[in-house]
Amino acid sequence: MKTIMVLLLLLLGIVPAHGAADCDPPDCPVVVDAIDGPVHESADSYSAVLKLRYGPAQQNIAAQQDVEVAYRFVDGTAKQGQDYQATPRGTVIIKAGESQALVPYKVLRVTPEKRTFTLEITSVRPGQIGKRVAVFTIAGRR
Repeated sequence: MKTIMVLLLLLLGIVPAHGAADCDPPDCPVVVDAIDGPVHESADSYSAVLKLRYGPAQQNIAAQQDVEVAYRFVDGTAKQGQDYQATPRGTVIIKAGESQALVPYKVLRVTPEKRTFTLEITSVRPGQIGKRVAVFTIAGRR
């Protein structure tokens, strides 16, 4: 019933196009955000976080069903194979009952200058992309 009311309000132009501010699963869409990484000060193994939420209210709730998230790493000033190592493209599953998935990567070296690279979400099934890009910084040596 809530879904029908939201659709009716959308048609009448009463509610913003992104939906109602308060909704409960399964009425809210599944949204996945790419979470910015910490500043890395040493060469080591890390994981990027892809976090699930429901709708515009940003409720962090466990997935009702498996959610497939496709991603890709993109060079910035940090270069794949020189500064960091990761599977360039891939897919992870946020399993039913969980609220996030981890994508492994490794910082290979820390140089005097700060360097960055990003992880970009390319698709979410079922669901939609929230914050599409996460930024990772390899800090310069002090």
